[in-house]
Order: sequence, then structure tokens, then C-alpha cells
Amino acid sequence: MKKKNLLSITIVLSLSTIFLHANRQENLDKQKDIIGNKRVKTIALEIKGNKALNSDEIYEVLGVKVVPWYVLWEEHTKKIPIKLIDLIPDTLRGFLDSKGYYDAEFKIKKSSKKITIIIKENRPLRVKDINISSDFPIKKYITFSRGDSFETERFINIKSRIKSELLHKGYCSYDLDTKAYVNLKSRSVNLVYRLKKGGLCHFGKTTIVKKPKGLRDGVILSRLRYREGDLYTTERVNESYRALNELGMFGRVVIDTQKKYFNRVQPEIYTQAKDKLHRYSVALGYDSIVGFRVKANYNQFNFLGDGRKIGLTAQYSSVVKEIYGNFYQPALFKFAGRYINFQLRTGYRKEHFDDYDEKKLFSDWKLNYIDGFWKVDLGLTFERINIALKNPSNTIFPGDFNLAYNYINVSYDHRDSKINPKNGYYLSSYFEYGYSQGKLKSNPYYKLVLEGRLIHSFGDLTLAGVIHTGILEDGGIASLPASKFFYAGGSFSNRAYKEHDIGVTLSPTQDLGIGGKNWLNLSFEADYPILENLDGAIFLDATKISEKRSGKDSKWIESAGFGLRYQTPIGPLKIDFAFNIHQFSQHRLTFMIGQSF
Repeated sequence: MKKKNLLSITIVLSLSTIFLHANRQENLDKQKDIIGNKRVKTIALEIKGNKALNSDEIYEVLGVKVVPWYVLWEEHTKKIPIKLIDLIPDTLRGFLDSKGYYDAEFKIKKSSKKITIIIKENRPLRVKDINISSDFPIKKYITFSRGDSFETERFINIKSRIKSELLHKGYCSYDLDTKAYVNLKSRSVNLVYRLKKGGLCHFGKTTIVKKPKGLRDGVILSRLRYREGDLYTTERVNESYRALNELGMFGRVVIDTQKKYFNRVQPEIYTQAKDKLHRYSVALGYDSIVGFRVKANYNQFNFLGDGRKIGLTAQYSSVVKEIYGNFYQPALFKFAGRYINFQLRTGYRKEHFDDYDEKKLFSDWKLNYIDGFWKVDLGLTFERINIALKNPSNTIFPGDFNLAYNYINVSYDHRDSKINPKNGYYLSSYFEYGYSQGKLKSNPYYKLVLEGRLIHSFGDLTLAGVIHTGILEDGGIASLPASKFFYAGGSFSNRAYKEHDIGVTLSPTQDLGIGGKNWLNLSFEADYPILENLDGAIFLDATKISEKRSGKDSKWIESAGFGLRYQTPIGPLKIDFAFNIHQFSQHRLTFMIGQSF
């Protein structure tokens, strides 16, 4: 076949795919309109004859609701709205072509009770050859192999994935050419992928084109997770979207990155305020830490203008009872070219532990700075804490404690994603210095906590390591409440134990119920895909907590386990089963959303 003819077929192939998508969307829109009418009439639909093609996928394309087998409370008979019947021939033809079955035939038989579609698939188009010429690694994104059935939709999705990866890595000036040369006589397709990645792109000047009346530019600019001159990546843009939406005052946000000058992306921002700026929510649920709980929230966004936010939160459970108010002022002032935010949170909290109950009045004042990699919190906190023992103890001191302390929390996040990272590292340090007035003694104290995470992927295998360590100097007996000391356990430390369950470690299977002054926790995990959107994981956690600041005279408590990670847009849904490797009877099953690394 001549190249000119091949190119013509390629164009026709693309147009048929566009028609398929448009027809499918039109079909779905019509279905919504019809189903919204209470008088909708339907008729049973049955598909026969297909062997390679998935019946459920065909039903959905035709506008038929497919009820999963495990949903027992709905009817499983396939029914199509009568007003969609006339769309069947065109929709089905487009679907068959998109799957590479250009020679497929079908018959539609109608009766008063049922419509039957009989499909004869015949020979599909098969991929004969794949030619790749690229200075950027794209082979792993090309999911076709020689001999595969050619699917137009998959061909287009591969191109989209390559573009997304280029932008994710900072290449916005690439030259990508993909072709599918079809030979109808031999029922074969030759695929060609040619790519020149171009140079790396950087962010240029950001322009705010549209914003709500009275809102300072600084409020919007303080939400951006990039600075002028930073490497351009779609992840930075997506993080900026999330930060802007967290203000809660915008009904629409657009960060347009189409404007480029050479390899300089010059974003333009369009925002529109919401009509309703008050939000109420009440949630009833179950938490593996606090059990059944009810939680209520009220927030007013753009309070007195300029993006300010006030809120009130209350929660009640058998373990935690809490109520607090908060105030947030974005971009309070600018320092060294960076926008500084302010946050105030004050309230009351009562929490039940195994050996004691704690009541706390608190007020936390914080200045905050965030950009693409760095996050800095600088705060001042006042707390009045009451400790009531459940049983007599020589190590946990009851009574009232008055604390006033400054703290600084600095983190540097160089992971490729905050939701489900595959490569990169994360570092953070927290330092607290203050004064505590206890029952027997009043003293200054300090607390230091360090954390590091390293993630690297080798193909589909993702390996991660996490380290937590901390030191506490309390200045003497009974100068600090028990909750200020180090404990471990839970989804982010030792997963065979519940949160706050591990105190000073005496042996591989024993610990004291009291917290320590020196803490070290190590976690290692390997994730590997086992099905689409489902990963399997194995992990090892090790914890060591000492009574002494030096860290001596403590033993490791080690746990191992395995789990599943189902990928969702807000992070992986995780199920983990972990056990103490020296005592299997100590085990725990946990559920959570989000990565441990």
C-alpha cells in the first residue's frame, strides 16, 4: 500500500475515534435526560456472539446500566431506554471500529419484549510492527505488543500518557509524532512513535487575569507552589490548584499554562468566587483508633474579605472529646520575597489513654510559609493539661501542668507526588523549646524530632525506607505530662500495634506503658502491581524507645506484614496486616487512605 493511502487511513482512523467519543458522550447525555424523566420506558437487551469483546463494555457504550454481580439489591436484567434504540447501529459500529474490528458484522433482532444483538467479530486489526525513535524513555508507556489487537482508544491514550510524562518531567517544548499505518488487506497495523523532548522548561512570570473584587494578588500568589525560575512540572501546577481550592472561597480556578516564550511558561490565573461561603458538615463514622465517632464542622470562607477563614470543629467518641475554633489569614505579610500566613487555633480536648485520662486547654499561634519544596511553621503554644491516673503509678505523675513553648517545624519535600510517590525523598525536623510548670517542679525542656523518607522505583517495583528519631530533655521528675514523651504504634510507625501502644521497649516482645525520652523507628516497604489499580506490599517495621536520653538499655520490637493498595484519585486505599515477628499473637489489621511514605 502506498504511503499516501496509509496516511489517509490514519486520518480516517482518528476521525472515527473522535466520532466514537462524541457519539458515546451524546448517548450518555441522552440517557441522563431520559432517566431523569419518571415516565422512562425500557426494554430488555441481550448481546450474543462476541468472544473477544467484553459484553459489559458494549452494554455501557449503548447506554445500558450495568449492575455489578455483588450488588444484590438492584435488578441485573440488562435494559435499554426505548428512545436509545435508534442509536444502536451507529454507536455499535463506532465501538467495533475503535477496537480494531472493522470487518465485524452484527444483526439486531427486535420483538415486543426484547432486543437481541448478534455480533460476528471476524478478524481484528493486529499490530505487525512498532517503530520507536525517541531521546526520552517512552517504551514502558507503549502497551501494544506485536500480535495484539489494535484499539484506537488505547493508541490515543498512549499518546496522552507520553505527553503527561513529558510535562511531569519539565519538558513543555517537545516534538511528538505518532502514526498508525493500517493495511486493510492484511488486517495489520504498523505503529510509529517519534519524539524529540526539547529543552527543560521553567516557570516565568505569573499574571492574575481575573480575581474576586477586593482580594489582594498576594493571597493568590501565596497559594502557588512554584516560584519564577523553578523547573516547570505539571505536579507543581496541580499542587497550586489544590492550595487555591483549600481557601474554600473559589467556585472556579484556572491556571492557564499555554502561554510560552521559548522554554519559559508564563501562567495566567483566572478565579471566580463562590456564591455560598458558609459550609456545614456532620459525619458519623468509625476510626480504628477512637472507635465510633461523630464530628461536626462549620467554616466561613472569605470572612471579612481577603481570603480569611474562620471555623469551629467538634468531635465526640469514647476515646476523644474535642472542640476548637480556628482563624486563618493568608498572606499576612511578605518577608524576603515570600508570603507569610497566620493561623490561630484554640480549644479543649479530653483523651482517654490506657493508664490515664488527659484534659487539655490549648491555644496555638502560628506563622506559616509554603512553596514548591519548603514548608516552615513557626509557632507559640500555651497548654494547661490535667492528668488523672486510672491506676496507681510510680512513673506517670498526675495533676496539673502549665506549658508555654515555641516551636519550629521545617520540611523539604522532593517526592514526585505527595499523594502516591514513586521516587524522591522527604526530610523534616521539629524542635520545641519551652517551660513547663508541674506538680513537683518547674523547668525548661526541649524536644527534637527528625524524619526522613526515601522512595525509588525500579520499573514497577517501588521501594521505600522511612526513619523517625526523637530526643526529649525534660529537666527533672514530674516536670512534664505523660503525653509529651515518646510512644509508637499505628500506621506510620509500628503497624502490628495500635497508635500510642508501644512505650519503653524492654525486649522484642515487651514494653512499658510509659513513654520514653529517646525514640527510633525504621520502616521498609516494597510495592508491586498485581492487578490494574491494585498493588501488593510487604513491609518491615522496627521500634526502639528508651527511658534515657542517650538511648541505651532499650531493645528493638520488630514487626513484618503484607498488604494491598488500591489506587484512588485521593491516594491509595490501604489494607495492612502486621505481626510481631517474635510473637505472632501480637498482630493488627488496619485500613487507611494515603501512603506511609
